[in-house]
Amino acid sequence: MDLIARELGIDPYDFRMRNLVRDGDVSPLGHHWHNVMGARTLEAAAEAANYHQPKPVVPGKKIGRGMAIYERHIGAGTSVVKVVVAPDGTVTLYTALRDTGSGFYTVLRQILGQELGVPYNTIRLETWTTDDTVFDTGVGGSRVTHVGGQATYGAVQAVCQKLRELAVARYGWTAEEIIFKEEQVLVPGHTPVRLADLVAQSGGPVEAEFTYAAERDEHVTAFCAQLAEVEVEEETGAVTLKTFTTAHDVGTILNPIAHQGQIEGAVMQSVGYALMEELQYDEGRVSTLSFGEYKIPTTGDIPELRTVLVPSESGGPTPYGGKSIGEQPISAVAPAIVNAVLDATGISIPDLPVTAEKVYRALQAQTASA
Repeated sequence: MDLIARELGIDPYDFRMRNLVRDGDVSPLGHHWHNVMGARTLEAAAEAANYHQPKPVVPGKKIGRGMAIYERHIGAGTSVVKVVVAPDGTVTLYTALRDTGSGFYTVLRQILGQELGVPYNTIRLETWTTDDTVFDTGVGGSRVTHVGGQATYGAVQAVCQKLRELAVARYGWTAEEIIFKEEQVLVPGHTPVRLADLVAQSGGPVEAEFTYAAERDEHVTAFCAQLAEVEVEEETGAVTLKTFTTAHDVGTILNPIAHQGQIEGAVMQSVGYALMEELQYDEGRVSTLSFGEYKIPTTGDIPELRTVLVPSESGGPTPYGGKSIGEQPISAVAPAIVNAVLDATGISIPDLPVTAEKVYRALQAQTASA
């Protein structure tokens, strides 16, 4: 898109703003988009990146700024969760999902702890096998906090309803006034009862299982706008990523540390994809034989990273109105870097990674044709 803008003599930022989808626009599949955050997300990224400020001048180097914007749906599917409260007060969450490193086991515990009034780090988690549940869509597709989270929320709500009924029957409380807080069941103005004691009085564990199934909601969007600033050495073609700004259209963030970790991990992965990770072939055979020949980014390759979170008024489909973040930050990184190199040199590198050798050869060809 930046290449088209340059050919038309239009600032890439203005060009993108003209072409962004807006509220009420119709998708190719006939869905009407609502609460579209594309323009606001791009504006927030541009402001944080100082995009409209003059570029620094560095002798022997060309400076460029590039942007890219991306929208990814929030994953859907089916998930099953069971919540069990034992007579001793132990709370266990059963799920077939396997934590792949994103930390969603913590998020599921947070949802359960929030509704039941128990510390999330005291909740046991047991993983089911395929023998224990009929079907679960599993991990992937930016779906877990949505689907697994809603399954957890549904199961704990069912448990809370059973506990309310027990409390009403035993103490004569009004169900609507019952609160679950600090491992207690209470009604204002009455002596609280320990959660464990209430369950023990029932004669056994209190449990509930809930299946959540959702189709993809085409009306809910989640935008990511990213801006890169690069230095290109004129003599060698070496590209250095100086700053990177990543802005995200978000709903309620359930775990800020994990949320930021997803952003930083995705950006770092894609920086490697954009600038150095290259699988080489020789007559159809892979010639990159080990990681000794395959460059991957280290901490020293990561530039100053600016993260901007743009709250969405409409929220998302996860419990408490969250949106997905797992895969959202990864796709626009390489296009933003390629566009920054284009802005610096007038050259668009058509294949990744953008190595010094490719840029150098393109610069030489550009000089020769001038």
